[in-house]
Parts: sequence; structure tokens; C-alpha cells
Amino acid sequence: MADDNTPSISIDEFRFMANRAGLGMDQAELEHLKPIYELYMEYTALMHSIEFESEEMVVEFHPD
Repeated sequence: MADDNTPSISIDEFRFMANRAGLGMDQAELEHLKPIYELYMEYTALMHSIEFESEEMVVEFHPD
């Protein structure tokens, strides 16, 4: 279901980010996790595309 607009990252870039974060993953772990990371890249792009206007969003809790 991937198309040309699907975010993608090279395995080398992904390895660099994982190493920089100190995760110490081997090649198999990187290859397993990369598609999951790319899926969340899509969701993140969708969230960043939403225009919330100039309203301030607040979450409040009122105990009973």
C-alpha cells in the first residue's frame, strides 16, 4: 500500500539515529524496526499537517 508520498529513510540513516540514541541494535533488529519507524513517520506527518488555527488547546481535570 506504499506510494510515492510514503516517508522513507535509508537503513544507514536509521542506523545512525539508533546509534546516536545509544540503542546498540544489530542489523537484524534495525531491519525489523525500520518499517515500524516509517509507519510512525506517516502518522507524524499527518499530525504536523493539521492546522489548529490560533486556538489554544487545554486539557483540564476537575475532580468530583
